[in-house]
Amino acid sequence: MLEFALHLTRHTDGFTWISQRPGGGYRLVAPVPADLDAVTHLAVLAALAGADRYGHRYTSTAQSIWAELD
Repeated sequence: MLEFALHLTRHTDGFTWISQRPGGGYRLVAPVPADLDAVTHLAVLAALAGADRYGHRYTSTAQSIWAELD
C-alpha cells in the first residue's frame, strides 16, 4: 500500500491522502496537477491499474484521483 501511495505522490502534486476504510483496506486520494503531461498521465494510469477500485473526481476548482486497495 505504501509503495502504491509513493507512486501516486511521485506523479501528482506531491502528496497523497491515505485513510483506512471501515470494512478493511485503504482509500488513497491524490490531486491531479493542472499541467499533467502525457508521460505522467500514463504513469498514473499504470498505478491505478493495480488498485481494486479507482476513479476520478472533477470540480470547477480541482481534480483528484482515488484508489481503493483491499
